[in-house]
Amino acid sequence: MASVALPVLFQGTAIQLGRALKECQMLEQLALSHVAKKDTTTLQSFDSLMQTIEQFTLLFQRLAVQKDIQNMTMNSEAVDRMTLAVLREALAGENSSSPQNAGDIELF
Repeated sequence: MASVALPVLFQGTAIQLGRALKECQMLEQLALSHVAKKDTTTLQSFDSLMQTIEQFTLLFQRLAVQKDIQNMTMNSEAVDRMTLAVLREALAGENSSSPQNAGDIELF
């Protein structure tokens, strides 16, 4: 049975969170450009969300370099199950965060 190094998982998570942070920053700028100046306070949720993502990014970056976990591994089956669960939810339309009309998908 395959395993995945824990530092690799932490670093991968930090990278994904970093990408999500950049996307939030882009979306905030887009929203700010389309909202009247007097209504910009309604977009403060972006700040809170971005701070949370940034803190988790830093946490996972720090965890990835912790000396005591460098030789630890995780059963890759656990990661596979999580990934497949998310995929099943998206394909079944249960994932509320997936965009509607994201594109045509041909299943065979």
